[in-house]
Amino acid sequence: MSVRSGVPGECLLAVLLLVLPTAAAEEKENPILTFVKSKVKDPDKPFTLLITLKVKEGEEKKLEEVFAKAVKPTRKEKGCITYDLSHDTSDAGRYLVYERWTSVEALKAHLETAHIKALLAALPELLAGAPEPRVLTPAAE
Repeated sequence: MSVRSGVPGECLLAVLLLVLPTAAAEEKENPILTFVKSKVKDPDKPFTLLITLKVKEGEEKKLEEVFAKAVKPTRKEKGCITYDLSHDTSDAGRYLVYERWTSVEALKAHLETAHIKALLAALPELLAGAPEPRVLTPAAE
């Protein structure tokens, strides 16, 4: 799917995250994967994916329950270095997903798992706004 607009890549990814469950069947490549590929220079090197989530008031527990089903299996995946959901102590509705992968290929395999497809399908009803993704690469190695 090609989208041309004045929307920055991060905002476009956030919108795609919300419609991913319905659009996935039509997509040749997962939009999260496309976004990460656009940000890393070497797809065979480790990178970090940070995603800030703003949850609808009263849906915090549900979000944590949905993530709990994905955290343990994700941490066992080949190529997963770290996978955490953290709660912002200053904002009850704000969460940060911290993912570190050995390569883009490891992320690709992760996005194809049943537990992540279920998680992504559940997110739209829980979120108060678009996810805010960021990709980080090592700076001093």
